[in-house]
Amino acid sequence: MAAVDNKVGADMLDDGLKRTRIKNTVIAAHFPTVFMVREHDGGDTLNQKLEELMLRLEKETTNIASRTSNIGGYHSEANFFSRKEPEVAALRDLVQQALDDYVPNFLAGNCHVPPTNLRMRLWGWGINMRAGDINFQHVHPDAKVSGVYYVSVPPLPSGSAAEEGAIMFVDPRPRAHMNRVPNQTTEITLQPKPGMLIVFPAYYEHAVIPFRGPGVRICIAFNANM
Repeated sequence: MAAVDNKVGADMLDDGLKRTRIKNTVIAAHFPTVFMVREHDGGDTLNQKLEELMLRLEKETTNIASRTSNIGGYHSEANFFSRKEPEVAALRDLVQQALDDYVPNFLAGNCHVPPTNLRMRLWGWGINMRAGDINFQHVHPDAKVSGVYYVSVPPLPSGSAAEEGAIMFVDPRPRAHMNRVPNQTTEITLQPKPGMLIVFPAYYEHAVIPFRGPGVRICIAFNANM
């Protein structure tokens, strides 16, 4: 029997292993959380009228904050967009414009075949918050899409933490907090400003961090079903 040259055999094996090359690579984001922030210019008159309306409603209507995710503050009924004031109609138009831009992207990111002939139903409510009022972490289970428009945002006192008064969003993936890597982001905060409009999936958990100082923060929150 002829002797086997083990070195030659090993070299051939090594050459075979080295022939492996990358053919293709795909790095994708699965199950995205589609989020929208829109800022408006020239809305001083609109915001002033909405602020006057919300302060009047706080005095004249029932405060349902105790039946919501709010602790403290004023929370109107969820029929805000059915009111006849011109400022309400103008805000509804802004919200509808935002939804018209957001929803197709939301559907494209969540549906393997985006549905057609959808009929959107929109409803909203106003919230007045003062120093120390809280909106605790929650979702909106009766909607597909949610959002908020900021009417009035009082400046924070000197020395305030950057997160005071911010809206906070929590990583919506159920197991993302299971075994976190160092410095993993699990919460995102966004500091509101007048004229800012935010739209997000209704399942995206969020909360409002309390602020200090004088003034009233006024916003109009909304839901949309389709």
